[in-house]
Amino acid sequence: MKGGDVMEFIVEPDRIIHRDAQNEIDAELVYSTIEDGKVWSIDSTNVSPELRGQGIAGMMLSQVVQMAKREHKLIRPVCSYAKKKFFMNPEYQKIEWHDGMPFS
Repeated sequence: MKGGDVMEFIVEPDRIIHRDAQNEIDAELVYSTIEDGKVWSIDSTNVSPELRGQGIAGMMLSQVVQMAKREHKLIRPVCSYAKKKFFMNPEYQKIEWHDGMPFS
């Protein structure tokens, strides 16, 4: 990705992806709906080796967090990347859900 380029993501049911020029998926964040639809579980983030280190996983995570806020969902970070980012970001922690946590 060159400076100034904007990464365009495709939002599909239960995932956010990016496709390369050959229409192959080169970045993907997968989430599932749990707890009767109240929580999204971030299950995996994958970025092709060519794109790693450019903040793309973080952009996808930020997008799913913004979507969750708009839809009044909580997020359960399961994959190691999401867990680390939630641990480091107080804003993300505001919508983080833990097993057994009551709903208000």
